Amino acid sequence: MLTLNHCSCRKVRQSVASGLLICTALAALAMPIRAHAQFTGKASATGQFESNSNVFALESGFVQPGPNELRRSDTYYAYGAEFEGSYLWGRQQFYAKASTKEYDYQHLTELNHNDYKVNAGLIWELGGPWDGKLDVARTHNMVPFLDLLGSAQALSLVTEQKETAQIGLKVNPNWKIVGLASTSKSDQPIPGAPSLQLTQSSGSMSIEYLGIGNLTSGLTAGYLSGDYSGASGTMNPSYTQSTAGFLANYKHYRTLFEGQVGYTRRASDTGTDNTSGFTGLFDLVHQLTPKTSLTAKIDRTINSYLLNSSSEIDTEAGMSINWQATYKLAGTLGYTFTYRDFPRQGNNPVGSNRVDIQEHWTLGISYKPARWLMIKPYADLLARRTTFIGGAFSSTIFGVSVTVTRP
Repeated sequence: MLTLNHCSCRKVRQSVASGLLICTALAALAMPIRAHAQFTGKASATGQFESNSNVFALESGFVQPGPNELRRSDTYYAYGAEFEGSYLWGRQQFYAKASTKEYDYQHLTELNHNDYKVNAGLIWELGGPWDGKLDVARTHNMVPFLDLLGSAQALSLVTEQKETAQIGLKVNPNWKIVGLASTSKSDQPIPGAPSLQLTQSSGSMSIEYLGIGNLTSGLTAGYLSGDYSGASGTMNPSYTQSTAGFLANYKHYRTLFEGQVGYTRRASDTGTDNTSGFTGLFDLVHQLTPKTSLTAKIDRTINSYLLNSSSEIDTEAGMSINWQATYKLAGTLGYTFTYRDFPRQGNNPVGSNRVDIQEHWTLGISYKPARWLMIKPYADLLARRTTFIGGAFSSTIFGVSVTVTRP
C-alpha cells in the first residue's frame, strides 16, 4: 500500500503540471501556428545543464555535524517550456506568459523541484489623456542558498502572488501624472517556520515634466506597508515605509537612461525593523559602436529580508559589455558589486549589524545557428565576505542551455 503525505502530493501535482506544459510546448513546436492580424505568440522548449562547485553556499572548511558528510558540489539537468502571446484590440493590448522548469540534481536529489511563472495583463489607452496597465503575476521558485544563511541546508521554495495597477493622466503636452498601486503575498516555508509569510501593499504617485526634448523629469512619492506572520519565535512585526525623491528619464537613439534619487524611511511597530537612508537608481544603456553596447547600473534600496522577518539595505553597482559579433553570435561580460547591510541581524556578537560584500562575475555567449535554435553557454564566479560568522563563501558555476522556439 502506497501512502503520500500532503507535501508529496503537492510535489506530484507540480511535476505532472510541469510535464503537461512541457509536452504541450513540444506539440506546439511541431504544429503550425496560424497568423492572425491582431495576435502574436510563440512557444519554446528549453534544456539546461549546470555544474555548481558550492551548491549550499558554504564557508570553506565547514563540517556538518553528524555522521554524514555534506556534499558541496553537484550538477543538474533542467527542462522547461514557455508560452508567450499578445493580442492587440484597437489601442488595447492583452498579454500573457507562462513558463515552467523542472530541475533534476544528480546527487542532491532532495533539491529536485519545479519552478513556474504565470503573468497576464492589459495595457490600455482610452484615446484621450488616460492610459494605464493592469498586471497579475504568480511565481514559484527556489530560494538561493546564499539567502538562507544560518538556516538548515534544505530546499526552500518561495511562492509570490502580485497584483499591480497603473494609471496615467496627461494633463497637457508637457505634464503627466502617474499613479501606481500593488499588493503582494509571499510564502516561504523554512525549517522551524513552515508558515512564514509576508504580505505587502504599496502605492506611489509621480508628477512628470515632458517638455525638454528627450528628457522626462519630475517628483515621486510612495508608501508601503507590510506584515510578517508565521516566523519562528514571537516576533512577527508589521512595518510602514515612505519614499520621496526626484526622477529623470532620457531616451536617445544611442542612449537610454533611467534615474531616481530620494530618501526612504521604514518604521516597525516593534522597533526591530527601523531603518532609513538615501535610496535611488541609475540605469544606463549606451550603444558604443554598431556591434558593442555598455550597460551600467547603481541601485540602493531598502528591502524585506523574509527569512529574519526584518529589513536589509542593498547597494549594488554593476557593469556589462555586450558584443554582437554577427547576427548569429553574441557575448556578454559583466561584473556586479553588492553591499548588503542587515541591521541588528549579526552573530558577532548576536544583535550586531551584519554586513555582506558580494562580487559576481558573469560570462555568457549566445549562438543562434538557426532562426528557431539558441545555444547559450555561460560561467559565473560568485564570492562573499561577511561579518556574519560562517557566512563567507565562493562558488564557480558553468553550464549551457539550448532553446527551441516556434514563433
